[in-house]
Amino acid sequence: MIALIASIFALGVGPLIYQTFGPMRRTDRIVSGFILIVISATIFVEILPHCIDMIGWIAMLLVVFGFIGPTLIEKLFSKSANKTHMITILLGILGLVLHASIDGAALQTSSITPNGESLSLAMIIHRLPVGLTIWWLLKPLLGERYALLTLLAMGIATVIGFVLNMGFNHYQSSSSFAYVQAFISGSLLHVVFHKPHEDGCMHTSAEHDHNHDGHNHQNKSITQKQSVSYISRLPDKWESTGMILGTITIILLHNFS
Repeated sequence: MIALIASIFALGVGPLIYQTFGPMRRTDRIVSGFILIVISATIFVEILPHCIDMIGWIAMLLVVFGFIGPTLIEKLFSKSANKTHMITILLGILGLVLHASIDGAALQTSSITPNGESLSLAMIIHRLPVGLTIWWLLKPLLGERYALLTLLAMGIATVIGFVLNMGFNHYQSSSSFAYVQAFISGSLLHVVFHKPHEDGCMHTSAEHDHNHDGHNHQNKSITQKQSVSYISRLPDKWESTGMILGTITIILLHNFS
């Protein structure tokens, strides 16, 4: 039970830290690189291998389709680009919420295993970047209220998974769940590789908002082209710093588990 409470509390630590330092553009870029590594590693090391075990290599095809599908839709139907971005983000968030229920079930299981304390600690640490990811994605697009509601939904999903341990383990082992999880994982990868913010910054400071109010339409178009996309350019020094921190986090999690 202590591990369950700690895992829920951990969801709010990342957003709390980010709100403290978030007004700086360099902080957002560090977080962008960090999230890219952590989420990608989670998908390719934890989620995808399980999906491949369940449904074979079609899982990889679904990940690829979830990743490139939104881009193809945006190019074919430019007027629906914003809606496509939003749907993709919501699919990614849905995947994180579903994964939270699995984490809850795993926390229950780890409490009766020989090395359960290490496993529980690894899952609790893993929740820190997950909460940060939700805040990073949703706050600038939907506002603080919806970001908080999503964190609350993740907390509830964790409790449900913890309470209904056996039921969720059976659900996780179903092939239909593997299909859904593989596709949603690709959508989440699309979101973290193509950051859907207008200017790559979080809009958390009054000074930043004031400066943007003074921009004309031409400048706005320029900043839009500078949005974070790791497909078309190399990461800068701040994003590289975040990637290094993300790699260290993944290594620590692997050692704990």
